[in-house]
Amino acid sequence: RSGTDEAPELVATNGLISRTWRLKPNAATVALDNLMTGESLLRGVKPEATISLDGDTRPVGGLIGQVEYGYLRREWLEEMAADPAAFRLRGFDTGPTQAPFSWEGRRGSAAELPWPAPGIRLDLHFSPPPAETNADLGVSVHYELYDGMPLLCTWLTIRNDSGATVRLDTFVNEILAIVDY
Repeated sequence: RSGTDEAPELVATNGLISRTWRLKPNAATVALDNLMTGESLLRGVKPEATISLDGDTRPVGGLIGQVEYGYLRREWLEEMAADPAAFRLRGFDTGPTQAPFSWEGRRGSAAELPWPAPGIRLDLHFSPPPAETNADLGVSVHYELYDGMPLLCTWLTIRNDSGATVRLDTFVNEILAIVDY
């Protein structure tokens, strides 16, 4: 399924873990729960990623305005805002997991395992903020949640349709303010 930010939140769960993204005013992880123990792991809202292009570091998604990072209250989310410098959510896609490369099992039990591992996929697509001049750049953050295991895989892709060279200096993926055990 494809969508825009019309829905207030998206939830991905496999019965073992659950992750919730708020979609307005920008996409941000607002809950990460261990369903096996009932524990809430998230204590703060951060960007989904950061990227540095040609020396300019920018958040991708996220919300600002959380007053306390020791814990997160749902009612605070209504008061939080999009960072004016952050890449903004422009849409999303969902579906089953996708194989990143072809693979065939050889001997033993690996030959009978499904490929790709079954589960669900979420792709969040971001564009530069409205005041940005380079609208031909796009960032997508991809998530896959696998069936039968408390495992979530994330990665990002950057699209440059401008025709100009843009250098990716650094990136940080999967920024989570979680409880420190």
